[in-house]
Amino acid sequence: MNKKEKWQAFKASCRVYKSEKETLSLYHTNGQGDDVFYSFLQDDVDFVEDTFCIIEDKCGTSAKVMIWLLCVEGKTQIEIAEKYGLTRRALQVALYKWIDEVFEDDM
Repeated sequence: MNKKEKWQAFKASCRVYKSEKETLSLYHTNGQGDDVFYSFLQDDVDFVEDTFCIIEDKCGTSAKVMIWLLCVEGKTQIEIAEKYGLTRRALQVALYKWIDEVFEDDM
C-alpha cells in the first residue's frame, strides 16, 4: 500500500470516527451488541487514535490539530489556514510533508 492509499484509508476512517466513538459508548453503557461488530468499531477507532499519536510524535501537535480539523471535523483547508495565519497553499505544502512522514510507502 502506498502513502496515498494509506492517507485515503485514514481519511475514510476519520469521516466516521465520531459516530463510531458514540456507538462504542452506547455499547458500553447498554451492554448490547454483536461482539464482532463491536470489535470492528473498536479496531477502526484505535486505528484513527493510534495514527493521530504517530502524527503528533513525528510532526508535532500543530500538525495533529490541523489534520484533526481537516479529517475529523470536516473543516476546509481555507478555514484551517485562516485560523492559523497561513495561506491555503502553505497548509497544502505542510500536509504533503506530514503525509510523507507518517504514511511512508511500503517497501
